Amino acid sequence: MKSSLLSKIFALLWAACFSLVVNAASVTNLYEALVPVADQSVAERSRALRVGLGTVLVKVTGNSAVLADPEILQAMAGAKDFVTEYGYVSYSEPGESDANGLALNIHFAETSVDRLMRRKQLQVWPADRPELLVWMVIDSSEGGRQFVSADDQPALMALLNHAMKQRAAPLLMPLLDLKDRMTLTEEDAWNFNLEKLTEASARYNSHAWMAVRLYQSATGQWRGARLLKLEGSDNLRSLVADSPALLVNQLVGETVDSLASRYAFVPKSTDQELVLNVDHVETYQSFSDVTSYLESLELVSSVIVDYVDEDRLGLRLSMEGDASLLLDTLRRDGRMTEKVASVVDGAVPNTYLFSWGRP
Repeated sequence: MKSSLLSKIFALLWAACFSLVVNAASVTNLYEALVPVADQSVAERSRALRVGLGTVLVKVTGNSAVLADPEILQAMAGAKDFVTEYGYVSYSEPGESDANGLALNIHFAETSVDRLMRRKQLQVWPADRPELLVWMVIDSSEGGRQFVSADDQPALMALLNHAMKQRAAPLLMPLLDLKDRMTLTEEDAWNFNLEKLTEASARYNSHAWMAVRLYQSATGQWRGARLLKLEGSDNLRSLVADSPALLVNQLVGETVDSLASRYAFVPKSTDQELVLNVDHVETYQSFSDVTSYLESLELVSSVIVDYVDEDRLGLRLSMEGDASLLLDTLRRDGRMTEKVASVVDGAVPNTYLFSWGRP
């Protein structure tokens, strides 16, 4: 028997020729920037607005190289035209507890920034971003090789957290409990033992993980290396810097660039269409949850409800990017489970079947 509630909903939607139009959704603070300033002078404020707009563009695109574009630098000169509000707040450097400085907290207009990005054909890194699991080991003369944690190396963790926050990249640190340590030792992580790292990371169901080793050389330089594991690929890089802060910023910068490039898209002038059938939509609340979730995805420009049949909801999605990126996003969401037979038998191309709710 068909769900009478959903059938009534569909009838009303169909009669009104209603479609759900999707706007770009933002991650918390994605269009905000906190820029340290020396004082409250007009010149210093103008500088901070330019820096702030650059910070936002790097966060939204996921590409630090965007600031090397002469046209973007020119746009940053008019940063005040993108600002909705700003204010001065107390500020402390990462790892310091006392707020002994000053910073300008700036809010930029999402629509204006997005318009600039589309005009310049910049990539967009959707707000639904995978967590990066980080296994970090430091080798010191005092303690030997140790996993980095908030308890043992709070200053180093503060640097890492700050750098990731600056890039709006979610960070996931391992628990480093007995289960972790039985699977992965400091030596395993230091030597980039891929098999052990993969086994330990599986516990966290992360789509991206990174192993990092670092130490201070006899000359005072900080040296290290990192192994970045993304879906289907891994990448090894070495690092050298004059301080821990510079090393962490270098590490996070190039790592997040690589991570974002995997999930970013350049908006297309002509939308693609994907047909989505979602079952287990059994109540009005689940109907609202499904459509609201799809509305929040930057890749999706519009959603049209085609039908409601029992517990199945039929939707047509228009996308600014490739269908593969949208499907990847849906597959990573814990509320969406793709059916084994991905393409529905007898359906038009680009038709996919998902279940709503955790398996």
